[in-house]
Amino acid sequence: MKFSVDARVVDPIHGAGVVTEISDQNISGEMHECVVIEIVVGKKRVLVPTESLDDAELRPVVSKAELDDALEELSREPDELPKDWRRRIERLKERVHSGEPKEVAKAIRDIISRSILNKMNPSEKRVLNEAVNVFAGEVALVKNIESASAKEIIRKHARNGVQKNIEAMKNRESVKSEIPSEEVTPKESGKSKTKTSRKADKSKATGKATGKTTGKKT
Repeated sequence: MKFSVDARVVDPIHGAGVVTEISDQNISGEMHECVVIEIVVGKKRVLVPTESLDDAELRPVVSKAELDDALEELSREPDELPKDWRRRIERLKERVHSGEPKEVAKAIRDIISRSILNKMNPSEKRVLNEAVNVFAGEVALVKNIESASAKEIIRKHARNGVQKNIEAMKNRESVKSEIPSEEVTPKESGKSKTKTSRKADKSKATGKATGKTTGKKT
């Protein structure tokens, strides 16, 4: 896939940026024709050799409709993450480096949602920061806004998602508390005791009657 100068592209590792030039660059002592990308968030300069474009998985930025759909992921129900923190970080990094805005949004959503009940560890904070930067770059380019404004849009959607998740958790707890217990209720327990008492009274009455009869025969 060929890219021209001023093209808006996304590198799955470094994030979104603009192609500033296509020229020969010195890489490890050898000259290679490269696509030079100015990354939006972080102001990094990334060189991608033209012969390695397919391997680099460089792509154009998504459409506005696709971006809006990705932003909506921040408000959707979170996925359950692995309990083991190493496996959890590995899965989150895979999403962030997938090159797909919806997957990056899911990583942001799931880290923030998990932090409602569990304190965010340093590794999760680093992945969250990276995810926000990667996503914000594409938001900025598609919407033609500054990266700071793009981050605020992400934060706004994420806050809405957190609020929805908290409400969902409350509703689940409410439903759980309304489910009737299978244990015997006090009323039922009283009935059981009444039946038992009646049986005991009947047994006593039978015993007394038997005693009287025996006395007469004697």
